[in-house]
Amino acid sequence: MILRRVIPAIAASALLAISSLAQANAEPFTGSTGSVGSLGSTGPVAGCPESIDPASFATADDLRDLNAKIAGFGLRSTASAEHESMIDWLEDSMRALPGVAIDSDDYQIKRWQPSPLASDGPGRDLVAAGKLAVLQPDAAPEVLRTAGAVPYSLPTGEEGRTAPLVYLPPGTAITPENSKGRIVIRDVQSPAVPYATFAAFSHYMTPDFPLAGNYERPFTAALETDPLAAGLAGAAGLILAWNVPAEQIQGYFDPHTGTHFTVPAVWAGVDEAVRLKQLAESGTEAKISVLADVDTAPTRNLIATIPGQSQERIVINTHTDGATWVQENGSAAVLALAQYLSRLPLECRPRTYEFVFASAHLHMSREGTDRYATELDKEYDSGSVAFDFSVEHMGTREILPVDRTDGPGQRLEFTGVGEPYSWFAGSEGPALVAALVAAVKSHPLDRTAVLRGFDRPQPARVPVFCSFGGLGTSFHNRLIPTIGGISGPWSLWAPSFGADAIDFERMHQQTLVMGDTLLALDSTPREELAGGYPAERAARAAGAQTCTHLLPPEDAPIPQ
Repeated sequence: MILRRVIPAIAASALLAISSLAQANAEPFTGSTGSVGSLGSTGPVAGCPESIDPASFATADDLRDLNAKIAGFGLRSTASAEHESMIDWLEDSMRALPGVAIDSDDYQIKRWQPSPLASDGPGRDLVAAGKLAVLQPDAAPEVLRTAGAVPYSLPTGEEGRTAPLVYLPPGTAITPENSKGRIVIRDVQSPAVPYATFAAFSHYMTPDFPLAGNYERPFTAALETDPLAAGLAGAAGLILAWNVPAEQIQGYFDPHTGTHFTVPAVWAGVDEAVRLKQLAESGTEAKISVLADVDTAPTRNLIATIPGQSQERIVINTHTDGATWVQENGSAAVLALAQYLSRLPLECRPRTYEFVFASAHLHMSREGTDRYATELDKEYDSGSVAFDFSVEHMGTREILPVDRTDGPGQRLEFTGVGEPYSWFAGSEGPALVAALVAAVKSHPLDRTAVLRGFDRPQPARVPVFCSFGGLGTSFHNRLIPTIGGISGPWSLWAPSFGADAIDFERMHQQTLVMGDTLLALDSTPREELAGGYPAERAARAAGAQTCTHLLPPEDAPIPQ
């Protein structure tokens, strides 16, 4: 791991603010009390608490302000100027805390970003990057609305690509025979997971967690499959069609594999999709354009350390790139936790806390959390690592499609309840499970589960579950004791829902769950934290089946 600059943070007599110095003319963060950077009490935390006193911690309003700051950077596609500005802001915010040391792990990616600039804020405009026009004889081109360019699709410039439309329904493979030289229309399909699966994999569920029916969200779909297939088939372009209106999913930033596709692709809402499918029946030609820039650019993982009485580290991990208020708001919670933990007396920090704000989660081919976990795996057996706590997509509200009365398809609406939220802790770590379940039970959280994992369990494999649903996967499947937290609402990749996507009181309670779990475990003996992980690591070293760590390719395969 290459570390860029180590900067010790020298504390003044009073705690400095979590504030933004990264952007020109940026306003410093102001907490709900009105004082600069104040998150709850600004004085030292008395004694060694066993759980967080909410009066000494960030409020729900503080978390909303932090989340607003993050969203205010605009589209934070990996290695964009806006993404780098956010990382700089995080660095300045963490450096303001007493005793913190700052490291950076720099690396290069093949960057993709929309060319058009946003007209209503900072950064680039993914919606304006995708264009579509229908060409009919003896008529001017008919420009159709799109919901934007599909991320990492092939840039064409304004000249675009012109070809006949063809609709391939679900279940029909994209092949050279039906797609070469055509613009393919394809429906977005989301797999359904029975809610009973959550129950089968759970340590604990709140009484109101759904048990009947199916969990169906587009974040579970492998949206990269059709762009890869269309490129291999020699298609001229690809239109991914939703069953909801364009205005609700405009700027949708997925797939996020970081694989550069060999075909231009755009999103279409349901109204435009209906018309396009009708036009495809007669082989009408269309022009598809993707306005995007591709180059090589640097990005970095930001690593901030609050020293404890020992050098053994508790790692708290989230990521920094994102496209919505939800993706990624974990940084707001982690900043609040860092401020609180930095105010604890040294005798109340038996271990060192390491905060990892990772890059490239929207560019999974060079994913920063995975990069960091690889290094942690090498260090774990030396005794320098206690466990990891990864978190993302906090405080989310449930959004579901309902049948439209004003047009075809469906429309997305808030249901009035919380989006199901999953915490993860492997059965390998009973101490982690016990502390997490106790923390969840002690807070008024709805629709919450604590799970063992979320892929097909394989008893002969170490670990039995590889997936923790999100960032925690990179640590757990490398057999590092891990806790993770994640949700996957419709608002995850769709910016249109804005701040309404988040219940900040719910986010506040989830952040307190994190803090209470950390306090419960910070003095737990290492062998108890490790649980069964060392035995699984020994089995892996002896040749036992384990999880694969292959990341997506940065470049899609090309037709032979």
